[in-house]
Amino acid sequence: MNLFQHRRAALSGALLFFTICTALPGMAQLPADQLKTDISGWMRYLTEDRLRGRVEGTPENREVTDSIARYFREIGLQPFGSDQFKQTFYTHPDDSTITVSNVIAWLPGTEQADEFILISAHFDHVQIGYYDRKDKIYNGANDNASGTSVMLAMARQLALTAPYRRSILFCAFNAEEAGLVGSQYFAERVDADKIVAGINLEMLGYPLFGRNTLMLTGMGRSNLHGILKKGLSLAGVKLRRERGDLFERSDNYSLAQKGIPAHTLMASDDREKCYHRPCDELERMDIDNMTSLCRAILTAINGLIEGVDTPARIQLH
Repeated sequence: MNLFQHRRAALSGALLFFTICTALPGMAQLPADQLKTDISGWMRYLTEDRLRGRVEGTPENREVTDSIARYFREIGLQPFGSDQFKQTFYTHPDDSTITVSNVIAWLPGTEQADEFILISAHFDHVQIGYYDRKDKIYNGANDNASGTSVMLAMARQLALTAPYRRSILFCAFNAEEAGLVGSQYFAERVDADKIVAGINLEMLGYPLFGRNTLMLTGMGRSNLHGILKKGLSLAGVKLRRERGDLFERSDNYSLAQKGIPAHTLMASDDREKCYHRPCDELERMDIDNMTSLCRAILTAINGLIEGVDTPARIQLH
């Protein structure tokens, strides 16, 4: 049984929930500053020293897993494949002692409910074997508390304005830094034919490419680039040409291998001076720019979630 079969029983009740919510006064959209409040709140939490970088397999990583699952429930999303919102797996198949979990939720669509737009970000960071003399914690503010925080802020906004014609999947992937382990586990267990597009969010906190500017990895590999560029431009955000080839190095690749047009949006890349270093700290992040990017991405995906835009399937070879 794949994950899509688990969601059918929840559809009627979920649609009723969203019908009620969208009918209430004041529930149509977030206040103008709420996206920034949500993003900054999650950024402060995810980069706390006590979480020690959210490394997969640690108690701190499990705390963050629980926090995201609880948030998904509180904003009215539906569990996808598990009533606890968690998809648990072993980080190494030959080691049954350490388990970690993706956190997955969904918003049911209406006319095209069996077609999904996937929005993802990984929330784990790295454990390095050596430390700076002054700072022994790799907080991973840009990589990837930033992408996670934007994804979670988007989830609240979309929950309050749902339903849309297509369903929306929110995937907080784990163990990305261990080799895309969480997203590969997910991709092997989902019906890829039902996922119309995947938008993965990475390193949105530090504007290495300039403010109000994004890069899409693998932009020449599918026509999702053109769809997103049009919407981002309307929101005043540039989509620059790809620098290097990062397409195979983030969770989008696990999905692309299944034919899904899945790409990663980034505001900086691994040439940023604090990439995988202790100086990747909250204080360096541009929260205002992250908020602008979040609004722009919401605009850019509107045609996808409303069933107007459909990218072609991806061909890797």
